[in-house]
Order: sequence, then C-alpha cells, then structure tokens
Amino acid sequence: MPSVINAALGPRFQAVLASAWISKHAAAKYVQDYVRRVQAETKNNDSATREPIAFAPPIQVQVLDVAEGSAYECLDAINGGEDSLFHARVKQNLVYGVADGVGGWNESGIDPSIFSRTLTAYSADAAQRTFLLHDSDEADPKDIMRRAFAGMRFDNVPAYGSATELVMSLSLATGRLRTAQLGDSTYVVLDNQQRAKFVAAEQQHRFNMPYQLTIPPVDDSGRKSDKKDEESAQFFRPRLLMQDEGAEAAKETRRLIDEDDFADLSVVGFDTPAEAREDAHLLAHNEVVVAATDGLFDNVRVEEVERLTERFMQAIGSDKKRSAKNNGHGTADLFGGLAYSVAAQAVANYIQNDLRSPFAERAKLAGYNFSGGKPDDVTVMLAWVRETARVHAEEQIREMQPKL
Repeated sequence: MPSVINAALGPRFQAVLASAWISKHAAAKYVQDYVRRVQAETKNNDSATREPIAFAPPIQVQVLDVAEGSAYECLDAINGGEDSLFHARVKQNLVYGVADGVGGWNESGIDPSIFSRTLTAYSADAAQRTFLLHDSDEADPKDIMRRAFAGMRFDNVPAYGSATELVMSLSLATGRLRTAQLGDSTYVVLDNQQRAKFVAAEQQHRFNMPYQLTIPPVDDSGRKSDKKDEESAQFFRPRLLMQDEGAEAAKETRRLIDEDDFADLSVVGFDTPAEAREDAHLLAHNEVVVAATDGLFDNVRVEEVERLTERFMQAIGSDKKRSAKNNGHGTADLFGGLAYSVAAQAVANYIQNDLRSPFAERAKLAGYNFSGGKPDDVTVMLAWVRETARVHAEEQIREMQPKL
C-alpha cells in the first residue's frame, strides 16, 4: 500500500523540533577567545591573506523528527545556564517549553538554575502523566504548568527562587498549537513564507520585572554553600512513589496536587500558574514556531528571525530537490542549523555596545538610559510543522527520480 495512504491512518501532521542553547558564561568565554584570535591575526597582518575567522560559539543543538514511527525520547532539562527546556510526547501531542531562572536570586545566595531545571523536569513529568481519553485529544499546557509547579511544592524539593515559563502543546492530529505563557519567555509564529503572523507579547509587571513562578526559601538550605558551576548544578526530578505505597497513595497524591490553589502565594503577591496567558493557533504545512527565553528576543528583532528562517527554508527546499540519494534526511539537519544560527545571532548582537536592541528600546521607553545588547543565556526551540501526506508524497517523488 502506498505510504501516502498509510499516512492518513496516523496523525495528520508531523514536526521537526530543533533546540539550541548556550549560557552567557560559555558565550563570554568564547567571545574573549574569539577577540584574542582576531587581534592576533590583525597584529600579524594575516587578515588580508586568510579567510575571516568564523564566529561560531559553542551552542548545543538537538534535532528531533517527531513523526509516527520515529524514535523519541523525552528530555526534561538542559545545562543552559539559568535557562532550561523540556519536551515530551503525549499520544498525538508534542508538549515542549522553556524556563528562565530569575538571576536576581544570585544576590541572595540562591542558584536560579536549580529552580528552572527542576521546573522543566516537573513539567515534562506532568506532560507525560496527562490523561487523554483519545489519541487525538489535546494536552492543556496551562494545566501542565499548574500540575508541575504544584508537584514541586508537594514534594517540598529544596529548589528555591523564581523562573518564567512558556509551555506549548502541538496537536499532531489537528495542527493546533496551544500555549501558556508566564513572563518574558515568548514565541513567534511564522507562516509558510516565513513572515510573522503572530508575535507573543512579554508578560511584565513593569520594565524588566516579568511574571514568574516563585518558591521562597524557608531557611538557609537552598543557599549556595560554595561557588558552584551552574553548567553542572544539580536539580530535582519528581519523587517516584515507592512500590509499597500502592495505587491509593498515588491517587491521594494526585488529589492533593490538583487541589493546590496557590492561595498562600497569591495572598503575598506572588504570581501563580493562574496568571499564565493562554492562546491557540491553527498551524498549516511548512509553518514554523520560534519559542525562546528572553535572551533571544531581547537581542534579536522579529525581522532578523524572519530573514534567517527564510534563508534556511530556501536551502531546505533546494536540498529536497537534489537529495534523492540521502532520501531527504539532510533537511532535519539543516533545520537544526537554523536553530543554531538564531541562537548565534543573539550572541553576536548582545556583544555590540552600540546596537539598538529590542531591550534597549524598551529600556528607553521606561525612562532608562541603556544601549547595546543584553548579555544573557539563550535558549530557542523551533518547531517546523508539516502535513504527513505531503511529506510522504515528497519522499515518493524522490524515490522515483533516479528512475526517470
């Protein structure tokens, strides 16, 4: 039976999910070394005879082909400085998101990276534990955020501080993207011509004061006892019920988590998942969603993201036409290159002292004198949505090309 017909039996859509991340400390170390190399080349008068030194910061990249029958493994946290991310599959839903630890807690001796990584770990677990009656049912990102945060509180893990979070759920059955956004981690939806058809606004109390989930320390247990490397900082995963606790204990745990209304936080003015902004978008073939922590959109304009995406999508289109030999597998790698380039653009922008960055413009509107980019951790997640039937049709055409 032709694969196009088989495709109709599974999800209508599939996706390529490309993630890229770099901490501001790793970026700073690379930039210092890069400047030394450029200066040494200039001093030795080698710049006229050699190719320019490529700007290639050590950005981590992960690319996943999320399709029926493709191998998949959940990811619950990364070592992205104070940033973290996660992704999980729930029936015919791809649930993913980013969290950004609030750096101000460093002044109180609290490591923000532990909180953000723990939050994404709990979010991945909450996504995987989502009950859906039918394969085509949609996962609720705001409920996932709520249960993740409530789970952290229930387990009483010593992960203190704050973080913004963006949780997204893409239905591969319908192409509908649902989002829950708390804070300044935002996203852009690009149409199939790589033009922004939706730009999510930041959620701020005031300038540079985003909405955030908070667990305040109750004693000194969450404070740094010595200087730690945030790249390898520990974090906490959800507590697993012991086997002898049984189904009743598990049911009681779920009940207590579901009943957490965060009243103790609300009464003292802390934000809760109830304040998360919800939205939904119906996506079409070849549309791209760019989600990121503020390290991206503080430094890179939406127009720059559009241009980068357009260039890479054109390259992907050319690769499809000539890639009969590799059966199209190079396209996912090219999309990973887009994620890398978007993150690298943020680093390249924030080291420019005279740049009119988006952050500098917002600072001016708020009455502050600020110029240049804003050095920060950068984490991006790009989802490229494709109709399964069209993908299979393209594969069949490639298979036929050598015979024509």
